[in-house]
Amino acid sequence: MDNPFERRATEQVRNEEAFLALISPDPITTYLGKYGASGQLYDRLVIIVGTPGSGKTTMAKLFEYPMVSALLRHSKSPSHRALLTALAETGCIRDGTPAILAARLSLESDYREIWEFPYGEDFRDGLFKALLQARTVLGWFRHLQRTGVNTADVEVVTTGASHAATEAIGGVTGDSIVRRAQDVESSIYRIVGALLPPNADDLEKAATDAYRPFDVIDRFVVPFGSSQAKIEIRPLVAFDDAHALHPTQFRNLSRWLVRRELRVARWILTRLDVLPADEAIGVILAGNSGEVELPGITTAREITQITLQSTHDRRGQRSLFRRMAKDMANRYLSQMAEFSTRKLVSLDSLLPNEPEHITAAKISDLRSKVDSTQKRLRLTKERRARLLVDVEAYEGTGLGEDDRLSMLAILMHRYAKRIPQTGLFSENADPDPSRPLAVDSSVFEASRLHLFHSYGRPYYFGIDDLCDASSENAEQFLRLAAILVEAIATRLIRGRSASLRSDEQDRLLRERAASFIKDWNFPQFDHVRTLVDLIAKQCLTVSLEPNAWIGAGANAYGVLQTEFERISAQEPDLGRTLKYAVAYNAITLVPQYECKNKIWCLLELGGIPKLHYGLTLKRGGFIEGTLSELASYNRNSA
Repeated sequence: MDNPFERRATEQVRNEEAFLALISPDPITTYLGKYGASGQLYDRLVIIVGTPGSGKTTMAKLFEYPMVSALLRHSKSPSHRALLTALAETGCIRDGTPAILAARLSLESDYREIWEFPYGEDFRDGLFKALLQARTVLGWFRHLQRTGVNTADVEVVTTGASHAATEAIGGVTGDSIVRRAQDVESSIYRIVGALLPPNADDLEKAATDAYRPFDVIDRFVVPFGSSQAKIEIRPLVAFDDAHALHPTQFRNLSRWLVRRELRVARWILTRLDVLPADEAIGVILAGNSGEVELPGITTAREITQITLQSTHDRRGQRSLFRRMAKDMANRYLSQMAEFSTRKLVSLDSLLPNEPEHITAAKISDLRSKVDSTQKRLRLTKERRARLLVDVEAYEGTGLGEDDRLSMLAILMHRYAKRIPQTGLFSENADPDPSRPLAVDSSVFEASRLHLFHSYGRPYYFGIDDLCDASSENAEQFLRLAAILVEAIATRLIRGRSASLRSDEQDRLLRERAASFIKDWNFPQFDHVRTLVDLIAKQCLTVSLEPNAWIGAGANAYGVLQTEFERISAQEPDLGRTLKYAVAYNAITLVPQYECKNKIWCLLELGGIPKLHYGLTLKRGGFIEGTLSELASYNRNSA
């Protein structure tokens, strides 16, 4: 069985129509749509930062010219209407025609090798930029050819650069520009592919001559559609996987592309890995505010800086991701014959959200513990009865006997904390608590967590839990969903019900989370694992307090914002560990979090650690701590 959830399906398909069938418009609208009207996606450098699997590459591929052309060919299809609207909002499509000629260039191969050449830095940088520009030009024309446009029919509108600069790129006709780009690329590739780099004096003329098409090209004029009407489009290059570059290469690339006189639209897609720890944390703290300094860039106003999985609007972000993930899952299911032939194309309906209650024997044990708690805390029968009435009045979802008993136990402990201690030594005393006891969702959620850890009652199930455990990361969602989809497909093959019971969902998700953590193999993963383990165990201890004073539970470590902002100066080693923890979804930084009349920076555990350690997926609960405490554990893990 081919399970598209197990792989990056959008990177495997070569057919434009198949690719478009898998794409949800929500990320485009959310992250890029607001910049479309102002033109900030195309008139300056755009740097898009995201964790692995956050959708950077998929987003860039969607903007490529063949994808946009295919989308316009199917513009009357209802399934593509939302995607068309999303691209129109970004300015990629205007009046039913493409406005952007985009090509994506992955920087994972060849380019880092140029930095290892035994030449001076300026010379290496010149080769690097020439190769980038040559391959970008070839990418633009290759995309045009895929849509049926002949190279000879392409005209170039220049920026008004000097005659010499125009001649250096091959002139203004498509054929001559392509030939010149091919010569440059071939010459530099022969250097990169050589066993030993030649002496600088022996390099081919095509590799060292002036070649700056980004300084010359302003627009392309190309025929479009069945009428072959001439349209003017702006070229865009998306430099993907920029984290593969040497840090100095990345800095030089940023400085070069930030120049205002460049007419070519340019994007850099990268992860936090490429940035020094202080700059990476600065990007996270700034979010999408545009107030962050990036390497080699003098002011943030010179760029459009977009951080995927923003931490500044977490409620809206979670709601958005749920919608996007459900749409994506349904699109993937429709590609699987086992599901599509049975009209099962909604993952939501296959993952029941109904809880499974514990067995009668376990309920009996729980009831005995509640009786013992009542006796130990010296609560009267009347007080217990009143607390039970409050529990039964709670309008939760399908409260079972185990829910009621677990919630009652929590209320008993809370009651005992809110009465004078003298009242505990009299059998008949039944004082009212100093503050009223509220039976709300926090009590219900705490009771669920207690039942999970004490009696193994399923805790993680339903499509919303699957989405929330994914840390707003598309790839992580697909990898978690894959094991559930595989189990459902097996049930279908065996002629059983497609619905996957909550205990099976819980078991499979936790097993996959444990496997993910075991397979961590990124820089400083051992330090990250120690840090995650420290935070998770402290959160679990607090979450399982009998009176559940922290409500639904804790899953984050809070440091005062003013203290955290000194991390680079005071605890640089911890800063480096956090950089990788955030870059690989182990921890999410939540700055400017207001609680108890103080401003905190939360180190919230990612969805995978939450599953592994059995912590709540609800947000907001955190334990208070200091940087020095975290730093000491980080040093001890070295």
